[in-house]
Amino acid sequence: MAGFKLFSTPKPKGFRYKPIYYSEQKEEMREREERIRKELGLTDKDKPFVPTIKGQFHNARKRKLSASRQSNIRILIILFILLLISYFLFFR
Repeated sequence: MAGFKLFSTPKPKGFRYKPIYYSEQKEEMREREERIRKELGLTDKDKPFVPTIKGQFHNARKRKLSASRQSNIRILIILFILLLISYFLFFR
């Protein structure tokens, strides 16, 4: 009964916290790079961000509806064929 401990409580799980440090050199380097990009005209910040999530939801819904319509049509065709076969077998 080595695995069964009646009066001992489990130790809490620890976590690893990695602190984030501020570096002035990196900040100055980013500012210089940004200033140089502006001087050369290479900025991408001029273009506004336009999310396309609305279009993605609309397209996914369209695909789902068309797939369900196709499956419904297949079921109707199969049912019609089975009814025709049963009609010819039982009434002729």
